[in-house]
Amino acid sequence: MPSKILRFIKIEHTAFSLPLIFTGAWMGAGHRWPSLLTLVYIVLAAAGARTFGMAFNRIFDRRIDARNPRTAGRELPSGAMGVPTALTVALGGLAAYLGACALLNRWCLILAPVPLVPLLGYSLLKRFTALCHFGIGLCLALAPLGAFVAAAGHVGLTAEVWIFSTYVFFWLSGADIIYALLDIESDRRTGIHSIPAALGAQKAQVVAAGVHLISLAALALLLFLNRAQWPAVVSFAVTLVLFVAMYLPWIPIPKRFFPISTLAGVAGAVTPLLV
Repeated sequence: MPSKILRFIKIEHTAFSLPLIFTGAWMGAGHRWPSLLTLVYIVLAAAGARTFGMAFNRIFDRRIDARNPRTAGRELPSGAMGVPTALTVALGGLAAYLGACALLNRWCLILAPVPLVPLLGYSLLKRFTALCHFGIGLCLALAPLGAFVAAAGHVGLTAEVWIFSTYVFFWLSGADIIYALLDIESDRRTGIHSIPAALGAQKAQVVAAGVHLISLAALALLLFLNRAQWPAVVSFAVTLVLFVAMYLPWIPIPKRFFPISTLAGVAGAVTPLLV
């Protein structure tokens, strides 16, 4: 059962989001690392929040997933896991998230409901709008902001962390557009909204590229404002190469999303740490 739950919540994706969160915490602590205990609580909050969001996403989408050959083998549509178990996982994630927020500081606890709204609702957007990709981008863009507050102990968000969260928002939103290329026919057949389903594969990739250009521009602005030295410039160059790789037609789309887009996000998250 533990391995089934880990597959259900895609634990490896949680691990790859940690550099984004750590960068937000580093910024919040004043360009240094907060205490190890604070980082542990931040990781617990991030893992709990993502588990909550992922579990409800799977619950809401179980009937849609059952009609898509690519996703029909997932735990809920295949019958390998029941809805009561999935709800238990979701509520366990919520408890871990709220507990970690309470252990961090009062601002984290006060603001704890804010990320829960997009986490709970982003998977429903595909039923109404092709802009649903930006819902998941918002979910992750809130993570470094939350980590900043956790490390700083106040809500005085700096321009630096706002710019970094802008990078995160557009990076993941564009990556999700690429991921949705896998489901164009299924989405059209089942009435699910997405940019690829609405525009077709080629135009959708043009939109995704435009979104990613905004993401890279935000990261470049961050380096410019911090007068970045050569290690950060090299890291930015690696990030740029990985962004370009997301559009190479000979690379299978699943690989373009994971691990390539994930590594692009990680490289971009590391870049500000090297300024």
